[in-house]
Amino acid sequence: MDIHNSVWDSLDFYVYGYVDPRDESIRYIGKGTGNRAIAHMKDKSDSEKTRWINLLKQIGLRPRIDILARNLSEKQSLRIERTLIDTIGIGENRLTNKVRGQGVSTGREPIEEIALRHNPRKLEIHHEVLLVRLNKHFRPGLSNLQLYDLTRGVWGVNRKRIQSVEFVLALANGLVRGVFTPESWHPAGSTQYVHVPRDDVDSDEFVGRWEFLGSPAPHKIQELYLGRDASSSFKHGNANSFGYKSPGDD
Repeated sequence: MDIHNSVWDSLDFYVYGYVDPRDESIRYIGKGTGNRAIAHMKDKSDSEKTRWINLLKQIGLRPRIDILARNLSEKQSLRIERTLIDTIGIGENRLTNKVRGQGVSTGREPIEEIALRHNPRKLEIHHEVLLVRLNKHFRPGLSNLQLYDLTRGVWGVNRKRIQSVEFVLALANGLVRGVFTPESWHPAGSTQYVHVPRDDVDSDEFVGRWEFLGSPAPHKIQELYLGRDASSSFKHGNANSFGYKSPGDD
């Protein structure tokens, strides 16, 4: 995902971490302004950091960049950077904090998450879509496969209506976080959840409900919907977890 310069500028001085997507461990911490955080991806020097980044690239992965603190003075960013390095230590030690502490609204968060909220464009519907709200289950940093498992079930949808659905849009906090093509619909609990296992398939939640098997939508469709503001798609007070939208709907 390309991050617009206005997003970087909004951070002022900030502290960032490079996160290993395989185990969520922070492997590098730095501070800076502007788009300093992405400079290491082009670093050609021979260091433990670049060897680790290159290893990830070889297996088709890349570090996730988390913004650990932002809107700081330079002195504050230096102090926080030093404190975090001292706290985590050199090697494989992990943080074990149970609470995030004060100032969580400007604390650790993936840069993509900040960019999505920075200046989202209103959702415009061009297809027959099903909007599903993941609010209590969504968290930043979910893999695409985890997001897929959360999105595909389970929903009390109309069996006939869902046959016309072209794409399923996963929403969290009013923004589109995932776009999937449903290829087949099945009674809830009849397919296997691999990436977010479900252990409640015999509960009443699954009775009369449906889930789909599918795949991420094509890239052009992703660009059309991903990150768009869908907060107006559900009227105030509407607690439904899903809704249908067609081209031309208000």
